[in-house]
Amino acid sequence: MAASSLTALSRLVHLTPSSPKSNPKPFLSFSSSTVPILFTFFTLKLNSSSSYSPILSSSSSSSSLSSSSSSASLNSSAPMSYDKQLAAAKKAASLAARLCQNVQKGLLQSDVQSKSDKSPVTVADYGSQVLVSFVLQKELPGQAFSLVAEEDSGDLRKEESQETLERITKLVNDTIVNDGSYKVSPLSKGDILTIIDSGMSEGGSNGQHWVLDPIDGTKGFLRGDQYAIALGLLDEGKVVLGVLACPNLPLESITSEHQNTPNRVAGCLFSAQLSCGTYMESLDGSPPVKVHVSNTENPEEAAFFESYEAAHSSHSLSGSIAKKLGVKAAPVRIDSQAKYGALSRGDGAIYLRFPNKGYREKIWDHAAGYIVVAEAGGVATDAAGNPLDFSKGRYLDLDTGIIVTNRKLMPALLKAVQESLKEVALPSL
Repeated sequence: MAASSLTALSRLVHLTPSSPKSNPKPFLSFSSSTVPILFTFFTLKLNSSSSYSPILSSSSSSSSLSSSSSSASLNSSAPMSYDKQLAAAKKAASLAARLCQNVQKGLLQSDVQSKSDKSPVTVADYGSQVLVSFVLQKELPGQAFSLVAEEDSGDLRKEESQETLERITKLVNDTIVNDGSYKVSPLSKGDILTIIDSGMSEGGSNGQHWVLDPIDGTKGFLRGDQYAIALGLLDEGKVVLGVLACPNLPLESITSEHQNTPNRVAGCLFSAQLSCGTYMESLDGSPPVKVHVSNTENPEEAAFFESYEAAHSSHSLSGSIAKKLGVKAAPVRIDSQAKYGALSRGDGAIYLRFPNKGYREKIWDHAAGYIVVAEAGGVATDAAGNPLDFSKGRYLDLDTGIIVTNRKLMPALLKAVQESLKEVALPSL
């Protein structure tokens, strides 16, 4: 077949709507008279008014990651391997982090940027989601793809958002070109919108679903502080792997005794796979090091993390809990799931999150961090001691808040939490 015909064929796309709670199936097949070339396509749930633009087939750089997935069951005696998916997730989160770093650097260097102007984080947020979705599908060709993510393309399709869409498109294309891993034609604005909408899955308890927060900690991002690209994978409703790219998190401990260390190297990548432990490496590619949560069982020594913003989590309730436990150290307040990463390596021993009454936690705000801590020996529950359930769709239905610590401290922490909840009322939305 002529090269021009092959190019045209590679850009044909057929949309197959799927149930939001089901795992989408590959829908493309070839008859014996069709050119025997495999392509990777997007299966998307889009509004009927949405347009679709094709994505070019995967380059040879992804051939190292096989398109076939293991048929082993989560319930089998031998743990299922997610090595290929984890390698793809690390690549995707790292590339997205590079894009976000470039945007944040420009934001901090700008003399005219208004604090009320959220356009930089908007560009980085969408750009990060595009890159993660793009890389996952390049690195895992032939696998069914379902992504539960924070953003959709609705606002970007408006006339007043076209300049922002152009910025996102250029930024994504520049990042792909500079990385050099993928030989593809530049993505169009239509391609960008389509890739964003590949994150509209509802997740659920059937099949595999990627879970993404493209920038967790937007206020930290705008301040030039902590944020994370958080990517996890659900299999039959269970979190089986997670990656946290934390561009501003130092490789050394962030607890007070290390705060003034000069020339601290920043940029951490945490990765965890079910039954395989948690590892940390630099975003620049240092060898991974296995990490473990703090082993302390003395509450007085248990430094704890909480959200930087009081609006995200009740500082007064956290203070009451700390007092009951006899915690002496001041709380470490940082944005985003970087807290999960820091806790997984023992920077502190407790993470508390108590949002206002009526707030529903989203699975992308905790999935990656949850397994990073769990595989490092920690445990996460709601305020009643129930395990976190990621199988119900896009939201976590839980009792009051989230508490994370090691197994030795959990009984005392749960007791202090439940006593404090009777004394300190959480504000309502």
